[in-house]
Amino acid sequence: MKHYKLFVIIGMCMSLLAFTSCLKPRVELDQGAWGDNAFITNAVLFEYVEVTNDLGYGTPVTGYQAKNIGTASNVVNRDNATITIIVQKGTNLSKIGIRFSHYGTKIEPLDGAPVAGVISDFSKGYFKYRVYSADGTTREWKLIVSVAE
Repeated sequence: MKHYKLFVIIGMCMSLLAFTSCLKPRVELDQGAWGDNAFITNAVLFEYVEVTNDLGYGTPVTGYQAKNIGTASNVVNRDNATITIIVQKGTNLSKIGIRFSHYGTKIEPLDGAPVAGVISDFSKGYFKYRVYSADGTTREWKLIVSVAE
C-alpha cells in the first residue's frame, strides 16, 4: 500500500510539472530572418462540377468536386508581379475560383478582387492582390484573366 501511495504522489507531481511547463513564455520566431518572400509562384483556376458516386451504401451520393480549368497560357512573372492566365475558348469566367501557391504569409484581395478558394466572377479580367512576406514586405500582384479566341 505504501508503494501505491508513493506512485500516486509521484504521478501527481509529474502532472503538475507538465502543466506548469505550458505556462512559461514561448520563444518568439524572428520572421524577419526569412527575408522578402512576397511572391506568388503559381495560380490555378477551378470550377465545381457535380459528381455522383456509388459508395456502397445502396443509394448513390451526389456532391461537388473541384476541377481545374484548362488554360491556353498561364504565366507568372515574378519581376513584374503579374499573373496572366488565358483560359480555353468557351470557358465561362463568371463562376470559377482561383488557388494560389505562394511563399508569403497572407494574400489579400484588393479593390473587390475575388477571394482565393471561393467561386466568383472573373469576367472583369483584371484584379489586384497584396502578398505579405514574413519580414513585413508587401507586394501588389496583378492578375489578368482572359479567354482564348
